[in-house]
Amino acid sequence: MSTAKAQLPSWTFAEVLSAFADFLIVSIHTILYEREIYPHETFMLARKYNFPVRQSRHPQVCDWVRNAIGACMDQMRRGDVSKVSVVILSSIDIPLERFVFDVTSFPKVALREQHNEMKNVTLNMTDMEEQYRTCIMKLSHTSSILGKLPPECTFTITIELNDDAKAPVGHDSPWVPADSVTQTPGVPLRSGAPRVRPLRNALMGPLSFDIWVEESKAKDKVVVH
Repeated sequence: MSTAKAQLPSWTFAEVLSAFADFLIVSIHTILYEREIYPHETFMLARKYNFPVRQSRHPQVCDWVRNAIGACMDQMRRGDVSKVSVVILSSIDIPLERFVFDVTSFPKVALREQHNEMKNVTLNMTDMEEQYRTCIMKLSHTSSILGKLPPECTFTITIELNDDAKAPVGHDSPWVPADSVTQTPGVPLRSGAPRVRPLRNALMGPLSFDIWVEESKAKDKVVVH
């Protein structure tokens, strides 16, 4: 008696972006904790992707991050985004570090088709969560490789648009277009040529993405040893 092979679930592009938005939010909270943008005691221990993660307890921080990622997703739905970045700024707004999520390989799907099953794309939930878990694990160890930042650093979230994308006009959400940041690892940041540290290449077929962190030259002048 033959047994039919179990079929991997099909995903819609809307579902893929929703899962990726959740991942970005967890990643940002992890970065904020690891880089001590806010005191460690203001974070609570949670669990995501079967891995312990940190989440800010401050409602305004949580709302800001969620709203910023929501605005990023608006552009990703249009296929306009090549990179989403978390930029760590000094107390006088000099960029010190930039955590880059390169989504260049994500497919462009027409808005009217984003709730239809994606053709020729099957994702196993376990495999996808494993990729996300490994990324969070990498981000959770960045303090040991990046060293300590000076006091009173802040952060912002930026996006880089594809060359053929139209810049949004009159958008009232809390995101800003990337200002003189790199198109590829190693090209100068505004404050000087950065050191580039690859963190993870998440392999999910056409939904694969890369994460790396850049350290600006300005960081050498203000870093706490």
